[in-house]
This record gives sequence, C-alpha cells and structure tokens, in this order.
Amino acid sequence: MKTGYGESKLPARLLSVNEVAQFLGIHSSTVRRWEKRGLLKSYAIGLRHNLRFKQEDVLSFLDKGEGESTR
Repeated sequence: MKTGYGESKLPARLLSVNEVAQFLGIHSSTVRRWEKRGLLKSYAIGLRHNLRFKQEDVLSFLDKGEGESTR
C-alpha cells in the first residue's frame, strides 16, 4: 500500500547533548557552550526544552572547522 510518503521525507533522528559530545570527543559542557554561542544549531524539545541536534547540522559544523576556534 502506497501512502505517498517516502523514506526520504522522514525526519532524521535528533541527537542529544551527550550523543553529540561523544561523537565529537568532547565534554557535554562544551556542546552546551557552543550551542549558546550559536556555533551549533539546536532544537528545544518538549516541555523541559531538552536540547537536540540534527546530525546534518553537526556534520556541517565539522565541515566548517568551527570547533578549532571556539576558545
């Protein structure tokens, strides 16, 4: 049965602060600091406004090399 929705239209899984930190090999506080500075784009989820990050945004951040000049 065709629904008209392909897999490409499904949203990518959102990553938590800890998952991003583990992926980048940094502390979770660094991820939060970069998010507050606007270096990493985040999304607030739920009533508690938990931070989540799109995988493509994290990869784009790496491609730009912004992590090198954040101190």
